[in-house]
Amino acid sequence: MKRLSSLLRLLVAGIFLLGMFAACEGPEGPIGPKGDKGDKGDPGDPGPGSVVNWEGFKEGIVCAQCHNPDYDTLYYVWGIRTQWLDSKHANGGAYFENSSSCGPCHTTEGFVQQSLGQTVTGQPISSPIGCFACHSPHSRADFSLRTVESVTMLAGVVGAADPVFDYGNGNLCASCHKPRSINPKPDPTKTAVTDTITITSSRWYQHYGVQGLMLMGENGFEFQGKNYTNSFHTNAQAIKDNGCGICHMALEERNPAGGHTMKLEGDEGELVAGCETTGCHGSGMELDYEGTQTEVHTLLDSLHTLLLDRNWITASGSVNASTSNPLKIAPAYLAGAMYNFYFVEHDLSFGGHNFKYTRDLLEHSIEVLTAE
Repeated sequence: MKRLSSLLRLLVAGIFLLGMFAACEGPEGPIGPKGDKGDKGDPGDPGPGSVVNWEGFKEGIVCAQCHNPDYDTLYYVWGIRTQWLDSKHANGGAYFENSSSCGPCHTTEGFVQQSLGQTVTGQPISSPIGCFACHSPHSRADFSLRTVESVTMLAGVVGAADPVFDYGNGNLCASCHKPRSINPKPDPTKTAVTDTITITSSRWYQHYGVQGLMLMGENGFEFQGKNYTNSFHTNAQAIKDNGCGICHMALEERNPAGGHTMKLEGDEGELVAGCETTGCHGSGMELDYEGTQTEVHTLLDSLHTLLLDRNWITASGSVNASTSNPLKIAPAYLAGAMYNFYFVEHDLSFGGHNFKYTRDLLEHSIEVLTAE
């Protein structure tokens, strides 16, 4: 009974004190300053189709549908990244070519600057050509290509106009797979014995990105009086519409090539799924189609031997020239044979992009050097 009485007294006292505080509270004061924003906490499992926006991201981006393979059934970002890690874009090692002149094609950061119309700067902290070079998903909320505008390329031969590459989505590839300038340019009209071209660079060629123009059948050194033709690829409608990806990004089960590796050969053999597209090649296609790549290798080796014999190139493959030891060629038009050697070699397809044009360039180069 004593314990119950004590509890009752405490309860009555509590009610009395509450009443006093309520009576003494007075009017409500002004609102205090806003406190700091609290942590959002773990969003947890969004569930399929749920929208999870993160601070700094465009409204409507569904992060989990790209960054979580449980829900990514549209873009397959994790799988594509795995493919890319096996690509030459990832492993070519050229991202350290990050000056303002090289960065637009060798680094993601430089490519983005160029695509946005910004002044391209040197990129001492740079990354290889990767996802965000070709796509801008966090700004656009999709994986559309940064650009599919046609690309004007630099002609490397005197008298030739700058060609315009326009092959659908392949225009993005051609933004970098295009040649640089060359100085001096070879001239097909300089055929007199007194015509001399003076070369002072061991890299007298249009760099390595000549694939776009080889596909077009443009930019080779065409000797006067010779005929030059193009393969089916140059004007095939499927390639004109879809560009490089129709072959290089095709997909096939149990083949690690294709996709974002851009490779046509893998551990499981050649990837020809894109080549066997309706309107192109039939089943049973091989990359050495009817022995074309074998033929190009043979011709390229023959031209290489002729250039070595003339001491125009070194055993390591560079041009035998420098500012202190210039290479002088007369008649000057013969330098076109060396120009064609590098054009074909740096294309890397050995006729795959444009066999007929490749063969014509090599055969005519061999012919004029053999005749002189």
